[in-house]
Amino acid sequence: VSQSRYKTEIDLAADAELAKVGGVVQLSVKKYGEIAVIRTSKSTNGFSVVNLSCPHAGVTVKQSGSGWVCQPPGHGSEFALNGALKVGPASSGLRAIKFTATKKAVTIA
Repeated sequence: VSQSRYKTEIDLAADAELAKVGGVVQLSVKKYGEIAVIRTSKSTNGFSVVNLSCPHAGVTVKQSGSGWVCQPPGHGSEFALNGALKVGPASSGLRAIKFTATKKAVTIA
């Protein structure tokens, strides 16, 4: 992972976790806070990037099984691995972050 003032780039060759569908890399990016990059398919753009702050309680969600959970002091909201809302009380999924992807890297601006 390389970070500059304007972008964060994840080198796919250097990060084996993102080589497989379901792979997750968590990192902190100054502009967005705690985020996760998730491999959702084998296609070049087969990724999701989400902010890990619960949209209801504001606490950082934790990975649990095949998704994310807002643990105490949060209120138990559950999210799919790609950030989609599964169980409230949150009324929306985790915030998606725009990115670009090539065969070599995922870049978050």
